[in-house]
Amino acid sequence: MLPKKSRETVIEQAARDYHDHNLTDLATLNRTLLAAIEAIEEAQIPYALIGGVAVKELGRPRVTHDIDIFVRPDDAAYLLNVLEQKGFDTEKRDTYWLYKAWREEVLVDIIFKSSGDIYFDDEVIHHVRRIPYLNTYINAISPEDFIVIKAAAHQEDNPHHWHDALAVLTQGNLDWNYLLHRARHSPRRVLALFLYASSNDVAVPLEIIHRLYRLIYEPQIHLDQNIPHPYHPYHPETTSIAEQESRKKVSPIYKKGEIMEAFTSDGRIPEHDLTITVTDDSITIKGEVFTTEQLRAIDEIIEDLKEDHEVFNHVQVRVISPFEGNNEAIS
Repeated sequence: MLPKKSRETVIEQAARDYHDHNLTDLATLNRTLLAAIEAIEEAQIPYALIGGVAVKELGRPRVTHDIDIFVRPDDAAYLLNVLEQKGFDTEKRDTYWLYKAWREEVLVDIIFKSSGDIYFDDEVIHHVRRIPYLNTYINAISPEDFIVIKAAAHQEDNPHHWHDALAVLTQGNLDWNYLLHRARHSPRRVLALFLYASSNDVAVPLEIIHRLYRLIYEPQIHLDQNIPHPYHPYHPETTSIAEQESRKKVSPIYKKGEIMEAFTSDGRIPEHDLTITVTDDSITIKGEVFTTEQLRAIDEIIEDLKEDHEVFNHVQVRVISPFEGNNEAIS
């Protein structure tokens, strides 16, 4: 559990956040961006821009006042140290997803877990694009990953995420199969985005909408076989005991990713409404599923992945009651 912040700290951070996101001039931002990218590439750290700078090149010119850089969790602390050595002020704002750095009063957000439990994993890295910017080239997230990240991150207090995703969607030239594959991280949000885009005459293939709808709402056929995924690229029956023991103690952030990936890869529960909290010695799951079969599948998956963690499963099966109103009152 993170330590509770004092009222003074909360007020100070809020004032700094307002400055960081509203009061930066473009020339200073560009100097800071190029300095940060030069340091990152010199240190050979994989990265991608995912914020306003990226969306400018991917499809929507808009004003931005900060820099958002997506990296692997294992690289975040190292990158923060690299930037500090280059004269940046630094802060580990949230050890679960966000570090911050400043230079010339410009904010650089170092993001290592995005909404929807999206990480800068090998799949995302493989699709990174090299884009032109200020007579040089920088790395930007793929338009497909950008759309999913922005759809998942959209909230009432930051509606620009939704419109950033729409702008990139409008540009077309997308790998629709890859976009559908990545949409599993936030399928309902992405489906809502597709439907909204269609209502504005943005060309979204109808087959893609149908497939995503079926993934969310129609029962899946479960094949009783192991499905490999990025966090389990090995087979226990052919892996030595020493290698298996070395994998047991993984950080909570990777254990959570392992569980989420297993849930989304399992044909019985491709979409769910669950909150997973992982500590060094416990796994807590809360939320709802739609069938008892999904609940049993969760139990089986957790039993297989829990290792020496204590499990607290508070998942319930959602019961949908029929409407009992007076039909005659509806005209």
